[in-house]
Parts: sequence; structure tokens; C-alpha cells
Amino acid sequence: MKHLCACCAVTLAGLFVVPANAHETQLTSSSYVGILGGYTFADEMRGNDNLDYATGVQVLYGTAFEDSRWGYELGFALDNYETDKTAGIDLYRNGFGADLTYTFGNRFEGALYLLGGLAAAYNDTLPDSEDDWSWTGNVGIGVVSGAVTEAGQIRLRGEARYVYDDFQEGYWEPRINLGIEIPLFEAHEAEAAAPQEVVRTVEVSTGLLDADGDGVVDDKDQCPNTPTGDRVAGNGCTLDKIIELKGVTFEFDKIRLRPDAQTILDWATDILKKYPDMQVEIAGHTDNIGTDEYNQALAEGRAQAVKQYFVDHGVPDGQMSVKGYGESEPRDTNDTEEGRERNRRVELRILN
Repeated sequence: MKHLCACCAVTLAGLFVVPANAHETQLTSSSYVGILGGYTFADEMRGNDNLDYATGVQVLYGTAFEDSRWGYELGFALDNYETDKTAGIDLYRNGFGADLTYTFGNRFEGALYLLGGLAAAYNDTLPDSEDDWSWTGNVGIGVVSGAVTEAGQIRLRGEARYVYDDFQEGYWEPRINLGIEIPLFEAHEAEAAAPQEVVRTVEVSTGLLDADGDGVVDDKDQCPNTPTGDRVAGNGCTLDKIIELKGVTFEFDKIRLRPDAQTILDWATDILKKYPDMQVEIAGHTDNIGTDEYNQALAEGRAQAVKQYFVDHGVPDGQMSVKGYGESEPRDTNDTEEGRERNRRVELRILN
């Protein structure tokens, strides 16, 4: 019956929690190690014009700063300047250094990067006539591929650097490096899945009237004649197929939720809990700054951040899916900062 008397029975949800038993292990990586072989185009003045070739190897550790394209690398390098002449001077240089990196796009899917830094090196000459410490500085550009192996997710890396060494008179030398990067994965045991909610209905006489039977009493129902079976928001109006989470926006190039997003996310959490059979897609969107591939990944990250908020507040993981649309569906112009901010958004799309 849709029409109830003043002493009608209102359906109340009694929630009974079923603990989850399974734990899920997730792998994440923001760090890596690298092994590179290099060839240096030696300065003609080094070794009294007797140098034959200069090769070297470098082992490094790198990481990216949180939610940033910037990062750093720490490394050890061994270089061999060889004359292959009995009377010539061979030079062995061992050095420890640090470089600052800036990556265009997602480094772990393949990207271009810039780097620059300083190193302290010990120069061991043969014969032992001028052994000494020196400072070196370098700037360079490189490219790293996506994973080329399934096991270990190994990536290929190539770069060109311009190196200054203040040993002796000071030398300027181009250098090329080729090698691999190996991500350092960290295992995290995910928290137990959100408790499953079993809904039981209990009829309680309340004296409140709900004429259209949508669960919202008439004095708070802004849409008093919703069709039977429609899912409704707290105001009694039928939910749109696409629910725009107004107020849930993101800073440029970030996936972290702003603190002022909590109010609308709590409202959406109540809707998802009210209709546990409702399947939704959490759709992430970005502005048009950056490459299509990077914006796609950024949109997915933003949608995943919203999903995690819902899971943390008791919405079952299986009720939601995540999809990034990148910059493909702008809501406003990308020609102004205000428009771009509105385009950096997340929506709920009802699937059933």
C-alpha cells in the first residue's frame, strides 16, 4: 500500500555486521634501482692527448617525491679512462653523487625525464703521480620505457649527460648511458574488507506519514509523488543516473582529496549504504593540461581516492567500480582556471 494512515509503519534498516575473513596483499612502488653502462667522449686535453676510450658503470637508487613529478637519485660510478699505451696515463675515477630528477608523465609507464646534480670523485692515475679528489657536475636528458618483463617489471633506460670535472685543469665531456631500472615493490597487507551489511526490516509504528512509500516522510519530501521502486536522495527526489559530487574537486596535478570534500562524500556514503544493491561506477575527470596518457592515469587515481574514502566509511568494495575518463569529458571550458577546476571532478554513475 502506498497510502498509510497517521500511524503508518515506516521501514527501518537494522544493520548486522558480518566480519570479513580475507586479507589482500597489494604491491606499490615509488622507488627503483638502476644499473647503467656508459661511454664518455673524453676531453682531448685529458691524458696529454693519449686517451683511447673512456667507459664506466653506474649503480643508483632513485625515488619520486609523494604526488610530484620531482624526485632524486643517489649513485656510485666507476669510470675508466684507458690509453692502451705503455707510456700513457690511465685514469680510474670512483665517485658518489646525487641528482635531482623531473619526469614528464608517469615514470613507471614510460616517460621522458631531466636530471642534474653533483658528485665527489677520487681520481686514481697510473702512474700514481696526481691522485686527488675532484668535484663533478652534470645535466642531462633521458627516457625510460614501460615494463619489458612481467617478472620484476624491469624497464629500459637511456640518457645523455654533459659532465664537468674540475680535476687538474677542468674538463667538459659528453656522456651516454644505457641500462635498466628495476622497481622496488613494497608489500602492504590491505585492511580487512569492509563489513558486509545485512538489511532486515522492522515495522515500527511512528505516527509519521510517508504517502509515496519512498522512505522519506512527507514533511521532508520535496518530491512527494516519486514512482514506486525509485531510489531517492535524502530530499525524496529520484536519483539521477549520473550524480555529480559537487564540491569534490582536486588541486592541479594532485589525487589527494581536499578537506572540504568530506560533506558531499558523507552524503554520498549514506546513499550507497541506503541502497546496497545499487552498483555504481566512480568516474574520474581532469582538465586538459598534460598528455592524454598522464591525464588518464590521474583521473583513475582521483576516482580511486574517492572509492577508498567510501570503503573506509563502510561501503562494500564490490558495490563500486572505478574508471578514469581523463580530459575527454569536460564539464566547462579549459581556457580559465575556474573552468579547469570544475573539470577536475568525480561523478557517481548508477549502473543498474
